[in-house]
Amino acid sequence: MSKISFLFPFLLPLVLSGCVAGNLADNPALPITKVNVAEQKSDGTHIYWYLSRQNAPERLGERVYNTKQGDYQSDYQWQSGKLKTLLQQGDRLIDGQQVPFELQLRFDSQGVAVYQRYKEDGHILPLTTNEIAELKQHSEYLIDQVERLKKSKQYFEQGYRQQQQLISCQTQQPIAIDDPNVLSVFDPSGYWAAIGKQKNGKLTINKLLPDVVSEACLQAPILIDTKQ
Repeated sequence: MSKISFLFPFLLPLVLSGCVAGNLADNPALPITKVNVAEQKSDGTHIYWYLSRQNAPERLGERVYNTKQGDYQSDYQWQSGKLKTLLQQGDRLIDGQQVPFELQLRFDSQGVAVYQRYKEDGHILPLTTNEIAELKQHSEYLIDQVERLKKSKQYFEQGYRQQQQLISCQTQQPIAIDDPNVLSVFDPSGYWAAIGKQKNGKLTINKLLPDVVSEACLQAPILIDTKQ
């Protein structure tokens, strides 16, 4: 079994149009578009924080919650529309036990992997050319998936309770929902997460995310040192 296949069990061959790239997209004076969406799949809950500029990808953070296979987080960085760096870390299931893993990949301007490091349960293992190609393809899939979730308004909503009020992590302001009891599956004095849409201080919940457990508002994982 591929060392990385457990991460992407539903990765299908994709023919995607290329992202808009070039010096224009890299201009820091141009506005950044931010998207925070989520989905529930058979392999767990996926949360995405996506940054783009002029329709070209710049950064993507991902958190995955899977009680059976293991939780992990990813950080993708693009330059001129091409994947530059990928870092992942978390746990995976091996022989019935969850063990830590860490993956690092860096690419040159031509898309060639110039650095790779895969560490699993304390052991460094090589990645094959096919595995690296799958990881690059998956990054394209994620961009496409984020756009699909955005179009269907599957936004990631999270918050916490404070003095009998529901507080939104996005606005840090009180928020109302039709039936507050719907959040009873969460700790009554703590954090909650859902897929839905927030407008004018009101939240419409499409789906609860009880497997997302946290003691504070979640942020996009920052694993890549952009100063390198």
